[in-house]
Amino acid sequence: MEFSLDQKIIHQLLLRSNVEWNIGLYHGKMGLILFFAHYFELTKHPVYRNTADELMEELMEEIHTELPVDFSSGLSGIGWGMEYLIQKGLVEGDSLEVCEEIDKKIMEKDPKRMTDFSIEKGLGGIIHYVLFHIKGVHSQHSELPFDETYLRDLYQAVSNIPRDCILSDEFRSLSVKYSGFYNDRTKIDYLPQLLPIIDDFEVSAENLNNFPLGLNKGLSGFLLKNLIKN
Repeated sequence: MEFSLDQKIIHQLLLRSNVEWNIGLYHGKMGLILFFAHYFELTKHPVYRNTADELMEELMEEIHTELPVDFSSGLSGIGWGMEYLIQKGLVEGDSLEVCEEIDKKIMEKDPKRMTDFSIEKGLGGIIHYVLFHIKGVHSQHSELPFDETYLRDLYQAVSNIPRDCILSDEFRSLSVKYSGFYNDRTKIDYLPQLLPIIDDFEVSAENLNNFPLGLNKGLSGFLLKNLIKN
């Protein structure tokens, strides 16, 4: 029996996911959890739910507040992934409680002093998480996950970026959405999307064990992108 490329990739993910050392959203366990949670919703096969649960247990044991706060490999991306799972109904939970320690750590970093505005490593990723997290918490609680000082500092950070600074269209859109929320606390204009995280990535059946596993230019991203599009 000849296995399809997708089946071979699934085998690789199941075989190698438990030895993945990175726990981040783009290249590590958080991304793999999102993939297996989605794949379980599609197939209803318990092996994918069990794998997602096992990876989540490992992630919770390995997460620590000394991680960077960036979106691709750090705390804001992991928090975003948690929020995604909860809001999509893929897991049960209260993100205000689940992400409490992540939020405290993120609030320790002064956004006004950040000079990297990228999504992956800079202020853009922080705004991604803050908007998504506030939206999730707001649907269940009257309180917000970030204190007023941090919300004000973040607003000042996006408002005071020099006009000659080169910014991506995605960052500009996020900063407008955050400013809209800050000025009108009843309005949260944010729609979570996984596809922007997943770069185009070509996969061949040869030497699959040499390919990375993550969402961004990895095997789980390759399958999840096709799953979302179809």
